[in-house]
Amino acid sequence: METIHTQEELIFEDYQKLLANDEEVSPDGLHYLGEFYYKNGYWGRYPGNEEVEWERYCNRKRGLVVLTKDLNDSVAWDIREDQGRKNGTEEPTASVRYAFYRNLRRWIYGLLNMNNNGLMPEFPSTEDAQECFETEPWVRINLKKVPGKSSIANQTLAQYIQNFRPLLLKQLEIYKRATIYLDCTRLYGTELLRELYPDIKAFGEGNDEWIYFSEKYRLIIVNSYHPSCPLSGGEEAYYNRMKDAVHSFFREHPNFL
Repeated sequence: METIHTQEELIFEDYQKLLANDEEVSPDGLHYLGEFYYKNGYWGRYPGNEEVEWERYCNRKRGLVVLTKDLNDSVAWDIREDQGRKNGTEEPTASVRYAFYRNLRRWIYGLLNMNNNGLMPEFPSTEDAQECFETEPWVRINLKKVPGKSSIANQTLAQYIQNFRPLLLKQLEIYKRATIYLDCTRLYGTELLRELYPDIKAFGEGNDEWIYFSEKYRLIIVNSYHPSCPLSGGEEAYYNRMKDAVHSFFREHPNFL
């Protein structure tokens, strides 16, 4: 069987063929867990044992896929190398300047480390969240795989999804063993997942703003704001609202995962 990275490289090649000449794919997918390097003022990372660790976490029902919109940058780069470190210093230091990293690392920490009753840990320190970000396996998939700006119009995102839908679905299928999804795309990601898992529905009466799930495929989707968005009440309060929403689901669906 082909490795995850091999399968994704073929997808990125097909994606690139469909792009305009002045556009370039930013590869994404399973986060690298190999050795770090520091070059020209920037941190990077090599592939490591992430595929083995991914299988191990999936066996524990903690396979996590984060769905985001696009890369906020002027140039394309491989976001599987992303490690949340501060560039410009050779001392390994967690980046705290940008809300994107502050929030994303905490949410990943919480969802990967919730207990068997679906209770996420208390709001973590930067150090604990950063350690998780660097050492535990998780996946990040952008629905638009070319760099963008700090925001993207819904219609632009929808057009990219429509144009590249078969390739996005093919990539999502690679991670069919995932049981936890964090959708930071205003539910565009959830609608894509419905094409693979048609029974996905909202938890609770009506359209709940937080949790969606598939009974048949035993997966949950946490519907979140984008990590870079200003969060009502502050970052800790938002983490706690996510924690409460996830726990509420598992109180009604014990032993779901």
